[in-house]
Amino acid sequence: MFYCISVPDDLNSRVERLEEGERRAWAAIEALADKQERLDDVLVVLAEAQVETEKRFRETDARIDKLVSAVGEADARSRETDAQWRERFREADARSREADAQLRERFRETDAQLRERSREIDERIDKLVSAIGELIRARNGGTQK
Repeated sequence: MFYCISVPDDLNSRVERLEEGERRAWAAIEALADKQERLDDVLVVLAEAQVETEKRFRETDARIDKLVSAVGEADARSRETDAQWRERFREADARSREADAQLRERFRETDAQLRERSREIDERIDKLVSAIGELIRARNGGTQK
């Protein structure tokens, strides 16, 4: 059996299919256009965010440079202060050593003076004891009892 399709029915269904395909194509194009528009909006947001991020990086770099500079200055001041303190300690140590040497010398001089005075006192005591002994002998008539 042979089927015969009429040309007008076949054409109508083909036209309908083509029109349906065209509607779907336009719907797809519209969907793509919407997505492209949203993608463009996202790209704008990303570009703005990148610009802001780069700006903040530059600001952060500037702050870090200031901090590094301040730390360097503080370190230099600290080294200078340390050097000043070391010099003061050296000077104080030198003065202390000098004072110690002077005190030792004074102690030696004082010890020598004390030894001399002690010797002189011992001599005076010996003379006094001898004089007392002679006095007693002279009172007793030169005889010892």
